[in-house]
Amino acid sequence: MALSLRHLLPDNSRQYREEVSRRISWGHWFALFNIVVALLIASRYAFNADWPNTLFGKLYFFISLFGHFSFVIFAFYLLLLFPLSFLIKHNRTFRGISVIVATLGMTGLLLDTEVFKRFYLHLSPLVWDLLVNPDEAELSRQWQLLFVPMPLILLAEMLYSRWCWQKLRSFNRQKWGKYVALVFLSCFTATHLLYAWADFAFYRPITAQKANYPLSYPMTARSFLEKHHLIDRANLEQQLETTGRLDTFYLNYPKKPLQYGENPRKINFLFINLSGLTNAAADTLPAFTRIAEQSRRFTQHYSGADSASGGIVSLFYSLSGRYTDAILNERTPAVFISSLQKWQYQFGLFSHNGFAEPIYSRALFADFPLPSAHNNQEAVGQWQQWLATDATRSPFFSYVELSATENAVQLNQQLEQIWAALIRQNLLNKTLVILTADIGDNQANANSFATQRTQVPMLIYWQGQQSRYLPLSSHLDIAPTLLAQFLALRSPLSDYAQGIDLTEPNQRRWLLASNYKRNVAILPDGEQFHIDRKGDFEHYNEDGEKQAHSRPPLALFLQLIQQSNQFIQK
Repeated sequence: MALSLRHLLPDNSRQYREEVSRRISWGHWFALFNIVVALLIASRYAFNADWPNTLFGKLYFFISLFGHFSFVIFAFYLLLLFPLSFLIKHNRTFRGISVIVATLGMTGLLLDTEVFKRFYLHLSPLVWDLLVNPDEAELSRQWQLLFVPMPLILLAEMLYSRWCWQKLRSFNRQKWGKYVALVFLSCFTATHLLYAWADFAFYRPITAQKANYPLSYPMTARSFLEKHHLIDRANLEQQLETTGRLDTFYLNYPKKPLQYGENPRKINFLFINLSGLTNAAADTLPAFTRIAEQSRRFTQHYSGADSASGGIVSLFYSLSGRYTDAILNERTPAVFISSLQKWQYQFGLFSHNGFAEPIYSRALFADFPLPSAHNNQEAVGQWQQWLATDATRSPFFSYVELSATENAVQLNQQLEQIWAALIRQNLLNKTLVILTADIGDNQANANSFATQRTQVPMLIYWQGQQSRYLPLSSHLDIAPTLLAQFLALRSPLSDYAQGIDLTEPNQRRWLLASNYKRNVAILPDGEQFHIDRKGDFEHYNEDGEKQAHSRPPLALFLQLIQQSNQFIQK
């Protein structure tokens, strides 16, 4: 064994040390060359990611670009090529392996920039598997074009490898190399220190860049600061819940200035949100079933999120739950509410918990006074008083949020009171009533998008017109339907909504739901495909059981990513 190991080394140990030293020196300059190549390729991220809206944010982008890719390239050198400098005694073989590794790495980076441009994801095993799927010939041809530069990259790596080896003595006499390395090291250090500061200071132009680059894990200092009692984690988490997560993207909503017609149908709107109500529980409420007999009942209706605040976003903004943090950060108004304001609607807003969800006071109803209430009955009483006074100045929009987790008998009575008040004020024949829930069962589940949580009851009452809507429908569809049918909005749906107009024929095969971690496609039978922001995949069957060793259909994956990224600013 010892003889075998000895045979791997040159006979002259001094020669061996000299050759190793030469290979290591060459490896440093080869790594520097590849850092430059990587920076040139990675500059594409500047055109595909959120471009910071402040000078400091723009400066951080370039600091992090230099710091991150110089570290990644040099780390690959240390972990792979540096050990090979000792193990491979043939110089050409060593340089050849280095060239192949570098070519594959640069080609992979080029592919990642294109994946990020199209899907706002980085390369993962699932994404790679789907992109090279031979069943989709046209898409495969498009991605094969990205391998065209590979021979050019290989040629450049080979030419530089040979030239650098021949000029190695001249390179080693240069003094500027250490200063370049110092610049890269300074950028790497500054990248993490600046991000840690921004994370602590809630400076979003920097924290929003967290996912710009592959293999990027910027440093945060919250645990350290909490350990030394410099921050209160509870207060910090409360602030994040109120203002939204700092690493969220920027919004492009609506995409273009809205275009309206001249003659809206100025009817009254009443939204009743029975928060936490499931389909099964709804059918046990006599008032609900009686109203359903005079309304359009949507039998396969889903929220666009797995949380109450996300459900509200999907209902009013026609955006899925992943946009909640961006809306909170930017305090973005909903197109539906802005349209009501444009047509001078009166607003009456009431909630059983005083609008505790931050989405109300920070963004959705930020322009309106929000009365305080502590339970369902108090909110209903406030609404009845408002209806008897201010609501006579039509048209009006009213929103009543009640908790379905309170006593079911009392909830039924409160629903009866609301309906009786509309009849008493002679408003039922000119008021469109939407009766739904922001989210269903809030009980913990391994799959937060489980059917009992996301499938919710949905009724639309309009002058006693009764019918049943059997296809899939979503909270995402409500605002665009009302905007197009009653508020004279003429802009294309793709400019302001992820849903559809339910009055128009459609060939919908799945619904979108999401949160800040993952996008979900819900199929008519309850089957679900989940894609998280790292490109990882989960599949649940119609019974809610997680399936192993499966993948989403390519067409569905592409549609899901395209639709979920529709309003991300790039």
